[in-house]
Amino acid sequence: MGWRVTSPSYYVAPGSVIRMAFWWNKPGDKGAQWAMAHPMAGEPSSALVTERVAKRVDCEIGVIIINGPAQYGCGDARTAYWSYYVDIKNDGTQGCRFQLEGGGV
Repeated sequence: MGWRVTSPSYYVAPGSVIRMAFWWNKPGDKGAQWAMAHPMAGEPSSALVTERVAKRVDCEIGVIIINGPAQYGCGDARTAYWSYYVDIKNDGTQGCRFQLEGGGV
């Protein structure tokens, strides 16, 4: 299923790369996702390139033991959550406003 972040819009300067994070409520795992920049109507001619899409697992403290070290549960469905990010590069000669869109692969 496809998705688009319609508000707010974002801006990338010519020759620049920006990293954008996106996520869903915990646990946040939506499987493989693709994301790209969707230039807004009325913007100058630009080539907005997706350079990298990544999925990241973040950890929370799963157990705290009195007088002992904290134990972390990365990947444990009870204590971990997943988020994503994408790097967008403007290969054009002018800045461009865009919306972030994507979907499951």
